[in-house]
Amino acid sequence: MESLEALQDRYGLPIVFQFVVRLYGGGDVRGPLLSAIAETGAVASEMQLEEVEAPSGDLLYSLLVFTRGDEQMGRVREAVEVVEGVSIVEVIDIAMESHRGGGCEMRSRCPIESNTDLRIVYTPGVARVCKAIEANSDLAREYTAISNKVGIVTNGTAVLGLGDIGCVPGMPVMEGKSAIFWEFAGISAEPILVDTHDPETFIETVATIAPTFGAIQVEDVKAPECFQITRELDQRLSIPVMHDDQHGTATICLAGLYSALRRKGWTMGDMKVAVSGAGAAGTAINELLQAAGVGDVVLVDSVGIIHGGRPERMNPAKEKLAKESNRDNISGGLAEAMKDAHVFIGCSQPDIVSRDMVRGMADKPILFPLANPVSEISRPDAFDAGADVYADGRYMNNAIAYPGIFRGALDSGTDRITLKMMMAAADRLAEIVPEGELLPEMMDPQTHASVADAVATAAG
Repeated sequence: MESLEALQDRYGLPIVFQFVVRLYGGGDVRGPLLSAIAETGAVASEMQLEEVEAPSGDLLYSLLVFTRGDEQMGRVREAVEVVEGVSIVEVIDIAMESHRGGGCEMRSRCPIESNTDLRIVYTPGVARVCKAIEANSDLAREYTAISNKVGIVTNGTAVLGLGDIGCVPGMPVMEGKSAIFWEFAGISAEPILVDTHDPETFIETVATIAPTFGAIQVEDVKAPECFQITRELDQRLSIPVMHDDQHGTATICLAGLYSALRRKGWTMGDMKVAVSGAGAAGTAINELLQAAGVGDVVLVDSVGIIHGGRPERMNPAKEKLAKESNRDNISGGLAEAMKDAHVFIGCSQPDIVSRDMVRGMADKPILFPLANPVSEISRPDAFDAGADVYADGRYMNNAIAYPGIFRGALDSGTDRITLKMMMAAADRLAEIVPEGELLPEMMDPQTHASVADAVATAAG
């Protein structure tokens, strides 16, 4: 399938507005209009004729304008307003408008077009279903939506590069996740906002409502609390629990690594991997890579390399990392961690990797700098310093993995998402990569169906 690169990524301009403009008297001033927009550094799409106004003959056109944000949008407005023969009718913030009224909703699958329908869907007909489930609880998988429902639970403490903004401001992200679940895996996923910073309260709340769902996705909960929350929910509940920031990211990284190693002919056991960031993603990446047979993983946080005996900024999660990673117990900073490493994975901060650090790695290394929206090192700098494979967070999107992982887990009826299932998902993703690519296309439905099949097989 042909790659469907987002125009925002192609242009490097993430914020999109829709312009509606009037061209007076039928005059064709499209050229000057587009030139004025281009001079601001924004990029305009092809103009679409919306209406010919009678009797004036004025023309209404719409077009998309890609910008860096509100400040540049202001310059675009000023530039367009001085073009003779053009006036701005409306400017629509596409992101804001797409979320107006919410990004998802629940609808009935059973039409209610008469009182007869109502009495089948609701009382008295529904009582037969309730009694059947009361007699045999396994029937809930067949006669309710539970087996196809995922609860997306968050407290908004680590929202999509925005940090601790709270659960209500994080709701649009959760609704976006719901849309992805439905579009790519046919799963009904419902955002659940848990307004607490206390892990025990969070755990108890989710455990109490868990019978509503066939699986739980922990989302945008900060470390180290996310480790306790995910671990205890996984132990308490008899349904799959997965923290996407941990396990989704780790699965995509392993898939990318499998794909790159097949291209290069390297083996897992020979690899030294340097990971910048020892939070949720870095911790899960270490666990999954080591389970897959990677020779050594060295993690770096804001203090430096995590190693045995380090006194600064340690906690139980990092003490565990110190015991399980960094085979040679080296110390120092990011440059020391990356020295002679075959792979760099970044889950941390923008622009912290220099070209000299890359030059200090093994010959023709693999770089996955995943920090968003700006990665740890740019593509030009990485290749200039000798990188052989480069993929950033826009390319290595968790959504390539988690819809299929949950689909496979739900279909198999498993009560756990295991390392074996994650490795199976990563391996299948690497198997179906189109020639010349590192990962398969997220927009291809077959990508998610393949992952679901691999996960269900591993679960069985």
